[in-house]
Amino acid sequence: MAPILRGMATNDTYEATRLERILGTMVVAIVGVSILAFLAIVTAGITRLDLTSAFGQFVLVLPGVGLPIGFILMISLLIINMVRRRRDASAGSR
Repeated sequence: MAPILRGMATNDTYEATRLERILGTMVVAIVGVSILAFLAIVTAGITRLDLTSAFGQFVLVLPGVGLPIGFILMISLLIINMVRRRRDASAGSR
């Protein structure tokens, strides 16, 4: 029978800051729209649609710009999260 541990509960709750929520939303939105544009390009290629209009050119360029921006935002979110957790851990050990 396992012993019941009482009084040793840790406070592991984590609430994201406003900046982390905004960056997370931006990552999801930019990457999501870029993936949809990529699927539109594939669909246009299969159905032999012409993408030479202004909107077609925008759809063609969007994944090439949006995915790197989303990657940079994701890396910045990861760095911000690591710095915050490290700061919280060092403040908690004092």
